[in-house]
Amino acid sequence: MTTATAVGRQPSRRRKRGLVGAAVLSVAALTIWLVVGWDHIVTPDVDDVGPVDAVFVIGPAETRMPHAMDLMGEAEASLLLSTTSVDPETGQPYPRDYCGLERAAYRIECVIPEPYSTTGEARLLGERAEAQGWSRVAVITSTPHAARTRLLMERCTDAEVLIWTVDDDRDLGGWAREFAYQSAAWVKTQVVRGC
Repeated sequence: MTTATAVGRQPSRRRKRGLVGAAVLSVAALTIWLVVGWDHIVTPDVDDVGPVDAVFVIGPAETRMPHAMDLMGEAEASLLLSTTSVDPETGQPYPRDYCGLERAAYRIECVIPEPYSTTGEARLLGERAEAQGWSRVAVITSTPHAARTRLLMERCTDAEVLIWTVDDDRDLGGWAREFAYQSAAWVKTQVVRGC
């Protein structure tokens, strides 16, 4: 074997080692992402239903409201807050027949957070909890959104935050979309701190 041949093979071996190393790192990163994502998106911590000062259904609330109303007896709260969805073309809230509804034990108040996001909802909850002196609140969201919701809500209020979930039926594709979106949003929440 000549020196030229031996030298010619070395970059090829280095490149192979580099590709193997990159593949190992990629598999490790994917594994970590799946494990962390599974923990925070598929099987997050969800609290038991119990007495609270207020219940807040975050958007999109429309599909969650019937379940939220069913929980109000166990929640023993006198107020059910609901984010109202906004028409992206007009900026106007969609009318909902439950907004302003007065039940025997509680009333429903519809709100539009500013900004219209989970962060905006967390800020709104923090302001209301401070103004009303609430010490324990429940937030209703979907399972994939629960861990990020808890993190944001706890950043914005001193009140104890309970997370309750309501889920629509999701097929595998729906879970895959939620997993991708919520994991990216989780990373953003870790990077962008504060309320």
